[in-house]
Amino acid sequence: MTTTSARDRSGNSPVDSAGPERESPARFAVRPVLAIAGAAAAILLVRAGRYDYFGDELYFLAAGRRLSPGYVDQGPLVPLLAHAADLISPGSLVVLRLPAILATAAAIVVAAALAREFGGRRGAQVLAALAYATCPFLVTQAATLSTFAFDTTLMATVVWLLVRWNRIRDDRLLLAAALVAALDVQVKLLVPVLLAGLAAGIAVCGPRELFRRPALWIGALVMAVSALPGVLWQVRHGWPQLAMGSVIRAEQQAATGGTAGLPVQLALLVGLLGGVLALAGLWASATAVPHRRATLPRILPARFWPGSPSDGANRYLAVAILCQISFVVATGTRPYYLAGLFPVVFAAGAVWVLGLGRRWVAAAGGVMAVISAAIVVVVVFALPRPLTALDRPTETQSQLSTRLRMFGTSGWDRLRATVVSAYSVLPPPERERAVIVTRTYWQASALDRPGIGLPAVYSPDRGFAYFGIPPETATTVLYVAPVNAEPALRRVFSDVRPVARLDDRLGFPGIDGKLAVWRCDRPRGSWADAWPGLTTNVLDPGI
Repeated sequence: MTTTSARDRSGNSPVDSAGPERESPARFAVRPVLAIAGAAAAILLVRAGRYDYFGDELYFLAAGRRLSPGYVDQGPLVPLLAHAADLISPGSLVVLRLPAILATAAAIVVAAALAREFGGRRGAQVLAALAYATCPFLVTQAATLSTFAFDTTLMATVVWLLVRWNRIRDDRLLLAAALVAALDVQVKLLVPVLLAGLAAGIAVCGPRELFRRPALWIGALVMAVSALPGVLWQVRHGWPQLAMGSVIRAEQQAATGGTAGLPVQLALLVGLLGGVLALAGLWASATAVPHRRATLPRILPARFWPGSPSDGANRYLAVAILCQISFVVATGTRPYYLAGLFPVVFAAGAVWVLGLGRRWVAAAGGVMAVISAAIVVVVVFALPRPLTALDRPTETQSQLSTRLRMFGTSGWDRLRATVVSAYSVLPPPERERAVIVTRTYWQASALDRPGIGLPAVYSPDRGFAYFGIPPETATTVLYVAPVNAEPALRRVFSDVRPVARLDDRLGFPGIDGKLAVWRCDRPRGSWADAWPGLTTNVLDPGI
């Protein structure tokens, strides 16, 4: 059995790799951790109503009115939450975003709980909580109702439950982890990547006893049953989520440089304190292998080896982290797909850093925490910037990404008013057989609001394409599309002419910039024949 020889100078508990025989961890730092989480939630709640709707939030509201076991790129949980918020307080941005804020605050607590399981005492737990509470990703996670707001916290919770099981070997924790994973697949089909990485890590590094536990396989069955409706939906519709991979990769390449820009994007997400602890946590995870401790201290002083999480008991996490990073790099997907591991590496890093037992380390951690907190507070209260500060048009995907962060989305009211006006001037007989079709699912979601005086809204874009196609009786269409869309529209309709224009020089592309409302008559064929050719997963703002 491999153990630490004594309680280290930071007060971290000695632990061993045997699991159930390890010394119990320190008490959980309830008051300071909850104070940090509560303060973060309060600050985030204050700014919750300052940003206008993000386009995906409008889509979740539309999807919530069409509940389904599956959607193109997510499960039913977030649309269900959006629908519930709209029923409780229609039009309230604060109520809509409250679940995301609560999930973000919960992630702070999970980070501290992980530090405790890694052997960290009060100081390490508080440092891990501060790292998450002051990382810029926290602001992004809570800014809007999104899938990653919940996916991040749920994945971190799965890891915490597994780490805790590895210490006390209570199989109820495996069932709890399965229930959390089962809930997570209702958010997005991403948690299987994490679970595969954890399984690979345990197969390589142990504890392989896990695979002999009946509770594990009962939990796997529970998760499979939970995932089945969404998987069947994907099968029936040709696995559209797989087709989204190339779309997301292209979006990331255009906006942030793709895989080459991943290190910079991650640095921006974790921030100052989080970045230092993340690097320390990765080092701790990678070096938490007992047999290496006998050789590597010849290269580095022994003081660099006191705080590896559980001294090898959780070294499978290094493999899981590597698998998750490899997945994001190989697929070119979103950097925040790694965010579920932020609490893990922050916690591991906090235990390792304080395990160095140097006063200057603790002091430096405090300084970085203050600086990081100040940055987050400034970002929270300084953004979004007023639209009057815009001084140049948005011409590229990279500029659009920056504009979203700095100013949020804008122009929804102008879009609705323009389309309502164009519809209202149609003669009554034409209004009866008219429909609205939009180029993007954002536009469709903005117009698909009860009580604004529009007919049925359709879009061949992404998830909205699966909400139905226009009836064959729809021979007059108000088509919301880019200003240069006429050639494409003429391939579908015999008569095409612009009836309104939304092309503010400083407008938001695809909302009140680079956009027109086209009146389209006399379809060249049936909607059933035309719709597959119109369908796309690309969110095209017209730039």
